[in-house]
Amino acid sequence: MPTAEPAGTALFLKRWLRRPLTMGAVVPSGRLLAEALARTAVSEIEGRDGHVIELGAGTGEVTKAMLATGIPAERMALVERDPELAAFLRRHFDGPAIIEGDAARLARLLQMHEVDKVAAVVSGLPLLSLPAEVVTGIVHGVFEALPRGAALVQFTYGPAPPVPKALRESLHLVGAHGRRIWRNVPPAVVWTFRRPQ
Repeated sequence: MPTAEPAGTALFLKRWLRRPLTMGAVVPSGRLLAEALARTAVSEIEGRDGHVIELGAGTGEVTKAMLATGIPAERMALVERDPELAAFLRRHFDGPAIIEGDAARLARLLQMHEVDKVAAVVSGLPLLSLPAEVVTGIVHGVFEALPRGAALVQFTYGPAPPVPKALRESLHLVGAHGRRIWRNVPPAVVWTFRRPQ
């Protein structure tokens, strides 16, 4: 079950009721999913310099898990489009950079906030429920920011990869996934995508 604080869960639900297709679920990521994303992020940044970028940071459940794994707050940049959720993140997290804006414009957002080096991108965005052109913009933006070999860490609730096949092929992405997290609500899988070096 999700472990978000009550205020965060209530805010998340409120935002979902207003814009359900832009939110990945009715409630924030559960603890086990957040921990799986954080562990994957830690393994991906080993030996790499730069920031860990979190897309769709929401109420910060994945952020908390990444901080708990030892990723330094100053190495993190949280991207959140929703102004109310971005304000929530600013109130609850001192160290990470909070970037309010659209992930489809990631390279520009990072440049504006002087984030010049990226080690990994962790995404909580609901790629399977977003329009195809939006997904294309987001994924292109991610791989414009990522150096070759660095990973996009993305979860999904569905059985198919969260980055469509045609998009993977056009960007020459290699995908891999972990085990399904059955105790998350709903069950989820963490994927990594990268352009080989």
